[in-house]
Amino acid sequence: MTTAPDGGPANSRAGRDSQVLDLAADVRRVRDDVNRLRETMGDLASTVSEFGPQLLDVQRDLNGVRGLVDELTAATETTQTPPADWFTMTADAAQQEWVALGDWVHHVLAGWYQIARAQLPDCWALHRPAFLQVAWLHTSHTQAYLPASHPNQAAEWNTRWLDAALEKVRRHIPESRCRAVTGGPGEHLVDHLDTAQQTGRAGGPGLPYPPASEVSPYPNPYEQQYAPRPQSELRSPDWAEQEVIRADYWGGYFTQAMQTDLAWRRDRDEQLAAQDTETGQPPGGDASPH
Repeated sequence: MTTAPDGGPANSRAGRDSQVLDLAADVRRVRDDVNRLRETMGDLASTVSEFGPQLLDVQRDLNGVRGLVDELTAATETTQTPPADWFTMTADAAQQEWVALGDWVHHVLAGWYQIARAQLPDCWALHRPAFLQVAWLHTSHTQAYLPASHPNQAAEWNTRWLDAALEKVRRHIPESRCRAVTGGPGEHLVDHLDTAQQTGRAGGPGLPYPPASEVSPYPNPYEQQYAPRPQSELRSPDWAEQEVIRADYWGGYFTQAMQTDLAWRRDRDEQLAAQDTETGQPPGGDASPH
């Protein structure tokens, strides 16, 4: 007859009873730990339910902070791209703006918007009021397409600002002054009224603001005076309504306007620097036209 390893129920080995007692005690301790854990989970559930509304408040606060950060980011980006102040900028600053403007007209107005020569005559850069409209279009387009800009800004630029600026360009460059030419740059005609209208204007501290004539930043390149033409001849030809502006047509006028403008600004900057030296003021005084 084989004997059980632990001696069997009838022949228990020494220490077996104590092991059973220890095991029972361990089971009781585990049961007590489970009960305590159950109580702890209940307390946690109660605490979570109490803090639920507060957590919602925290989430709302975080959303508000996120919105504020977005607004501050947009404001920072806007500050980093302020409108170009053509009235007071130095020659060095103007040179950068001229290059950026020419690139934008070529790539955006011509390449993407397909603006026609009838909408933007080739000599637009030589007409100061028209030039400022195009420069403003450039600035507002940049602002409208900043990463943080609202989509409505781009929509308004396309549906309102573009057409409004081009309409002002049309009024500033009547077809009696400049006429389109097929196969080459359009003609920029002389209007001596500009000289009479601009004479006497002053700009900056004691510096004469140049009239829109041969001595202005945007001189007329032709000397002859063209006689008025019949109204029927003043309408843009059909091909000018369809032909997209071309850099090889408007580029020559643009370069002429840029070079003359920069030369004028350098002369003005030197005069301002000399005046500041005499008066002991820091360089870069206000030279905006009045």
